[in-house]
Amino acid sequence: MKKNIINLFYFFIFFFHNKKNFSHKKKITKKIILIEFNNFCSNHVALSYFSNILKKQFNAKIVAYYGHALLSYPLKISFIKKFLINIGEFFNWRFFGVYKSFGTEDFFHPNNKNYLIDKKKIILEYKNFTKKVKNLNDLQNYKIKDIKIGDLLYDTFLKSRYDLKPTIVLDDDEFKSFVKDFINLFFVWCEYFSKNNVKAIVGSHVVYSIALPLRIAAKNNIKSFVLSPEYLFKINNKYYHQNYECSHLKKIYNSLDKKKQKEIKKIAKDKINDRLLGKYSSDYAYITKSPFDNKNKNLYKKYFNNHKKKFLITTHDFVDAPHAMGNSLFEDFYIWLKFLLENTSDKRVKWYIKTHPPFGSDWSIYLKYERRVVRNLCNNYKNVILLPQNITHNQLAKNKVNAVFTVNGTVGLDYALLNIPVINASLNNPHINFSFNSHPKSIKELLRIIKNFKFKKNISREEIYKFYAIKNIFFSKNWFFSNFENTIKSIGSYHNLWKPLFYSYWIKKEFPYLNNLEINKRLKKFIISDENYCLFNNNLGKF
Repeated sequence: MKKNIINLFYFFIFFFHNKKNFSHKKKITKKIILIEFNNFCSNHVALSYFSNILKKQFNAKIVAYYGHALLSYPLKISFIKKFLINIGEFFNWRFFGVYKSFGTEDFFHPNNKNYLIDKKKIILEYKNFTKKVKNLNDLQNYKIKDIKIGDLLYDTFLKSRYDLKPTIVLDDDEFKSFVKDFINLFFVWCEYFSKNNVKAIVGSHVVYSIALPLRIAAKNNIKSFVLSPEYLFKINNKYYHQNYECSHLKKIYNSLDKKKQKEIKKIAKDKINDRLLGKYSSDYAYITKSPFDNKNKNLYKKYFNNHKKKFLITTHDFVDAPHAMGNSLFEDFYIWLKFLLENTSDKRVKWYIKTHPPFGSDWSIYLKYERRVVRNLCNNYKNVILLPQNITHNQLAKNKVNAVFTVNGTVGLDYALLNIPVINASLNNPHINFSFNSHPKSIKELLRIIKNFKFKKNISREEIYKFYAIKNIFFSKNWFFSNFENTIKSIGSYHNLWKPLFYSYWIKKEFPYLNNLEINKRLKKFIISDENYCLFNNNLGKF
């Protein structure tokens, strides 16, 4: 009860703060700026500025849309839910009040009766789906109207049913029903864009059903932006995945003058040293517990008391958007893990599995599920040891792990720093431009690496520095807040970015030092430019 009262206080002070700082004159226009309606509190701060700049730029009104349909709530909403939504809008309750406080004039839900889709159209496309999609590879590449949506459908189903199955079974009745709903949602958005003059859209993610309107908008040449406290970038028909800049990192680095390269590389070296010492870094802000923690001196020797080669599998959160960066060698994280486990019979090798450490807070349910799925799988393979959840990278290095396997995880950097070969199972991984990891191009090539022990032996420290410099220093997270790392430290946790207390922090700590004119000038320039990313002190041309 006390927590709810405090949160209401945060809502009210942010509401009145915005009322004072943004124009609320209604636009007499049919032009629309669509912005995602969500409960990500730190997003709302940057969104309030960016949406108002777009509003002026295009002489349009701001409309907030429900973007989490089928992910967080069903497409069809009950009478009671509709009633509560109407009450919330009318009385400016909580997030309705927040959005209205910076100029939002209307809210759109995909269940809107003006955009109901003829059932015959859905049935016809579902029949087309069943003809096209015979396996999971077909599913991840499924398109309607030449817009790829199969990967979004795939990942939305996994996430929304996180405790059901770690992969998809095509003939599952629940999945079939979900496909029909997803097709329905797709056509609702197509109908919306055809009936309205949308000039720009701003979403929070490029994954799940959240990204569906973004992709449709991009296909229709509508300016499409993705905004969070960590980044602001554009998507289009060519670039619509997370971290799409990674396939260009080396080219971007080489395009910088020598002075700039030297400057960002020096910062990278200092950051890497801190990382190895177990210090927190906002470069990987979501990793709230250092994987290089040096406090625990236990080396867990009982697990490694053998003379065999030691291969480590670092698992992924099975439902955390396996297609976020694009397709991989395997359709999802579970299928990849099963493949590796089925190739663990070589008696020269002992296999180990490391799941995510217990980060706690909002992610606990997903990490517990990951651990449970892995434990159940391991029971079927005698040559595999599931390691304690809190074992660190340092401890594994001291136990002389010979190679590490991932799909596209951050361990590609972590174990390269410890001079241990890392083998990715995706060409869409953050380190693809650099030689400190192995990047097999096919499942056959990955299998050859496993069987023949053909690992990268000479890991270039220079390549690591270049990668870190361009990925984490040049692509700074300080696009809006004065210092993103200090922001997280000040609010106590990465998880607090998304909570109402962030409103209070913003007003007290950041706003007094905000140069509105400078931010507005930079954002206006980004909107009309050919640049892909909005970066604080850098100009980044087309890729």
